[in-house]
Amino acid sequence: MRWHASIRSKLTLTIAGISMLTISLGFVVVSISFYNNLKESLQNDAVSQGRLLAENSVPYILFSQAKQVESQLLSNTSINAPHSIAIFQGLGGVFAKTESGGGYIHTTDYREGESIIWDNRWLHVYQPINDSLGEQIGTLYLRVSTAPLEEKLGSFILTLALLLVAMVVLSFLLARGLQKYISQPILNLQSISHQVTDSENYSLRVPVVSQDEIGKLSHTFNDMLETIERRQRERDAAEEALQLNKRRLERAVKDLQYLANYDALTQLPNRALCMDRIRYALKRAGRTRTYAAVLFLDLDHFKDVNDSLGHAVGDELLKASSKRLQSLLREEDTLARLGGDEFVIILNEVEDTEDIITVVEKIVENFNQHFNLASYVVNSTVSVGVCVYPNDGNDVDELMKAADAAMYKAKEVGRNTYAFYESEMNELALRRHRIANDLRVAIDKGELSLVYQPQVDLKESRVIGAEALLRWTHSELGFISPAEFIPIAESTGLIKQIGMWVLDTACAEAQRWQDNGFNDLKLAVNLSPVQFRQSDLPEMVAMILKKYNLPATTLELEITESMLMRDVEQAIKTLERMKRMGLQIAIDDFGTGYSSLSYLRRFPLDSLKIDRTFIDEVSVDPDDTAITLAIISMAKSLRLKVVAEGVETFEQWNFLAQHDCDEIQGYLVSKGIPGKDFLVFIEGFSAEKVAATSGQN
Repeated sequence: MRWHASIRSKLTLTIAGISMLTISLGFVVVSISFYNNLKESLQNDAVSQGRLLAENSVPYILFSQAKQVESQLLSNTSINAPHSIAIFQGLGGVFAKTESGGGYIHTTDYREGESIIWDNRWLHVYQPINDSLGEQIGTLYLRVSTAPLEEKLGSFILTLALLLVAMVVLSFLLARGLQKYISQPILNLQSISHQVTDSENYSLRVPVVSQDEIGKLSHTFNDMLETIERRQRERDAAEEALQLNKRRLERAVKDLQYLANYDALTQLPNRALCMDRIRYALKRAGRTRTYAAVLFLDLDHFKDVNDSLGHAVGDELLKASSKRLQSLLREEDTLARLGGDEFVIILNEVEDTEDIITVVEKIVENFNQHFNLASYVVNSTVSVGVCVYPNDGNDVDELMKAADAAMYKAKEVGRNTYAFYESEMNELALRRHRIANDLRVAIDKGELSLVYQPQVDLKESRVIGAEALLRWTHSELGFISPAEFIPIAESTGLIKQIGMWVLDTACAEAQRWQDNGFNDLKLAVNLSPVQFRQSDLPEMVAMILKKYNLPATTLELEITESMLMRDVEQAIKTLERMKRMGLQIAIDDFGTGYSSLSYLRRFPLDSLKIDRTFIDEVSVDPDDTAITLAIISMAKSLRLKVVAEGVETFEQWNFLAQHDCDEIQGYLVSKGIPGKDFLVFIEGFSAEKVAATSGQN
């Protein structure tokens, strides 16, 4: 395995390692010398004590005074270590002995002659005892423990170890300082190399701190950087010139592409790009099975503006017209200028052809407003020709010809209008346009009216209220379905005025009922999405109730699931304001929207109205039966009343009554009744008459 440490680490470890090895060897030598000195000192002390005791014990042996030698001589030695002393007489018999931690002395411990013996635990000293004539009369045996020697050696080694640690730290610090002095120039060279590599900054230089080999290497490295820097500057200058030319070329290409595809005056797509966009729109419509519309627009009397006010004002009018048109379109739609005062609009992925009529009417209506140009106020209307893919053509040429022909048709009928290439669509657009115009005066002309469809309590089999239904009888067109004129009223903004008229008229009728003694009848009125989003709706309703002196509980406001789910938090706030007034709230056409049960729990509601599509075959179709029963069960769990709409047979009546539905309404009970006949109907109503009329028992 290769060692990849840095030079600094290697120098530090090498210097520190040599120092520590030298110090360690010295400490080992000192430790051995210290140990030998301890042994020699212990041995010398023991031998001296043995000789002294041997000389002094002669009289005691000669006079056989064993007790006295033990107490007076052997027990009074200066030996500090644990020891035992014995005097052997003759051939090894123990004459006297003392034990001071040196263990028991046996006759087997006897040795003849002078000797010194070391073992693991003891120092054994044998000293002959001679009389005055030199005859050996005994042997003195001294046994001394080596434990104190080992303790001193251990303390000495511990002291040396601590000193060794201090010396190691000191040698490491000295090694670091020494290696820094040696390696710092090399590290400077390495650091500059990395910086140059990372930043490509060739103006960096290595500091030269010495004139040795490393200093010369630094000089050479700096010369190399200077050469590279000079060549880099030359290359950068060439690269910058190349990039400048490249940017100029790209900008020129973009300018050419823009000029080839966009109108210089209005910045809109020009004819060429418009044709490409139409092809793309046709592909999208074919893929998604939707419609695509091409609108050909021409500004009315634009030539007169140019001739009378000048081309500069004409150009301003074209730019203002393009901005106004752009503001009326979706992001996915295209507005293009073909040239002169001609524009084309491409509507992508249109779900319903009536949506095209809404857009075109909005365009024509907006161009009835004047333009505030630099120094002039200019009035300029627009004529629009409309064609639809795939009804009016399958390719770009066919559709452009159709849209152009339709535009001239609009010019022929008097300008400031629009025309469809297809006659049926044109008739539909004309009818829609007429309905929108006539709806504005329908209230004043008295053509709008309300009828009241009774609502029956199933448990009591009596009429407990009604739903107000809006009707329009046109003076020339006759009866117009709410399904036709309500969406037009919503798209034109007339729904606010009509909605307030409905509330006012319905409350006036409710006051008449109460004046005739029918105080407990409730009246349900539908709200449109536009009305429900009005911030002052609760205040407007309160004002009408006060006008007719009606209690709030008389009025029930019906809203759809989609109205609630559009902005849940705002819907909750609006409903809570109306509930605090005492109004009743019902969800109309329940089951056809996308409301969530978790949200329904949060809405302050009073009742759910099951949509007629589930009631039609409620006792025939298993799916409709299951859905209806599920709605009833859910409503009951939420403590809400259940109202079934569209009840047309007595079989449906019985089914709903058996399954805990609260109220019903539909043609079985009655169609919408004019206000003047409603009270008469209530007085003559009975479940038996309904059953008899429907042919049921």
